[in-house]
Amino acid sequence: MSSVKKADMAMQFRGLLRYPEAAAYIGLAEGTLRNQHETLGIRSVKIGRAWCFPVAALDDFIERKLLEIERNQFRKNRRGRGESAVLSPDFSFWLVMTALFLLALVRLSFLTA
Repeated sequence: MSSVKKADMAMQFRGLLRYPEAAAYIGLAEGTLRNQHETLGIRSVKIGRAWCFPVAALDDFIERKLLEIERNQFRKNRRGRGESAVLSPDFSFWLVMTALFLLALVRLSFLTA
């Protein structure tokens, strides 16, 4: 390896990664990172003709994605298509229990009369 390449590699990493390294670091395809780094909200710095990504910005992106996944897991259960609150299993249970209670009251009233 030439001394120019060694010097270039030593200067390249100062907490900054270029597209291929940054994409590998966060687990995206390089093309996806190139096309969507602004929409994904990943901070970047343009040095000369090269875009560089601070490692702290990539870590922040990973942290945001993990928090987003956690929030999605704790979302409220929504009723699906065709389901209603009236015919839900919980409501039908209480409906049956009320009917049985009323039936028991009617039978008791006939026995005591």
